[in-house]
Amino acid sequence: MEEFSVTIKPLTPIWTGDANGKSSTLRETGIIGSLRWWYEALIRGLGGYACDPTDESLRCKLEHDKFNMALKSGKTMSEALNDQICQACQLFGCTGWSRKFKLEIETLEKSSAPFVIEEIPNARFPYFLGYYDTSEKAKEYVNNGGLMGKYKLRFIIEDANKVDLLKNLFTLASSWGIGAGVQKGFGVVDVEEKLELSNTTFPQQAESEYIDPYTVPLPRLDQFFFYKIPINPNFINQILKLIGSSSYKSIKDLKDKEPLGEEVFSSYPYLPTSPWVRNKIRSLFRDKFKNNQVLRHLLMGFISNKNIKPIHKDCWEHSIEKDKKDGEKYYCEVCKKGNITKDQIIEKTGSKIFVSHIYNKNAYKNNQEPKWEMRIWGWLPEIPKKINVSRKEIKQLLQVKFKDEDFWKQTFGFIENPVLIESIQEKWDLDPTLLINNRGVFYE
Repeated sequence: MEEFSVTIKPLTPIWTGDANGKSSTLRETGIIGSLRWWYEALIRGLGGYACDPTDESLRCKLEHDKFNMALKSGKTMSEALNDQICQACQLFGCTGWSRKFKLEIETLEKSSAPFVIEEIPNARFPYFLGYYDTSEKAKEYVNNGGLMGKYKLRFIIEDANKVDLLKNLFTLASSWGIGAGVQKGFGVVDVEEKLELSNTTFPQQAESEYIDPYTVPLPRLDQFFFYKIPINPNFINQILKLIGSSSYKSIKDLKDKEPLGEEVFSSYPYLPTSPWVRNKIRSLFRDKFKNNQVLRHLLMGFISNKNIKPIHKDCWEHSIEKDKKDGEKYYCEVCKKGNITKDQIIEKTGSKIFVSHIYNKNAYKNNQEPKWEMRIWGWLPEIPKKINVSRKEIKQLLQVKFKDEDFWKQTFGFIENPVLIESIQEKWDLDPTLLINNRGVFYE
């Protein structure tokens, strides 16, 4: 057994929800899930195969009879495992094969961020940042916005050869987003210890049979982009006032126009700005590609409801209706096709673009001036041809807009630009081997 420990302090709240939808404690499963997600993306980016553990028909499963027969035939354990389960499952476990490390979490200091409802100009709906307690109790409002505090994570690993691999994955996950709700601005942490890493070998596996990426939309790191966007410190008070005047603790307060006020966030290392930036990015796709009603939902995430209909993967329009002749199937008003089954539609998909809140990166460093920044990153897959928009067009749009002063003025409704454009750090279509060579970091 080998082990290592790290101590983390959230710069933006961490969310590891429980069965009731709350995040009252830092849960091991939430951290492990993040590490696995990054490992899967890395494996795919290196040309290997990683299954989708959320899809019962695609997740790996180890059949022990088959495994034992492979060993008896002279195959090594690694070869016998490769015949049945992907590299991610070999480390993180699957049916028939246990996870090869243990994570223990010790709460050193516990505190929580406040739940808020943010009303953004021109947004169709308000943004809920955390768990909304319908009883509207004051104490629940204070505690339901995610976890702050200080936590010690202890990794206990069966195979000494996997120690640096897990260190690499933790470095990557903690740098960009750990836990759930990353698309809502959560999950950026400060790590007290500098992890010592040696050269890491990332096992690869031959690709499996081709899987349509829109049947199973799976992230791959060579299609990722990463931005660190520094904020002019002279604008922090102005942003704080904006947030304070647009944030509410309940629906009643929202209707009565009784905002929280700027003092609520004056003592936190972050300002809950993610909804403002996400709303502006979504509007880019709506305004630039006016004739397409699918693209922004595909990239920014959606759940089918009365306002957003499922995507028909044959015509790629939000026009699927329940088939009146068969309630288990669907009818497309665009292509006039009926008898559409569940496997021919997309009812929901998560966001592929993630925006952190603005945070003070020096919040836990003694005697250092505050440095405020945000992170925008994500996965930009190839776009289905029938949408008539190329990945290259979207990439060019984001590259131009993220360095456009008017974009940032309009995002917050300011007369002047609050972003230090010349200091923005940007990476697109990263070669995953850089993460291996640079020990999980590609820029400071």
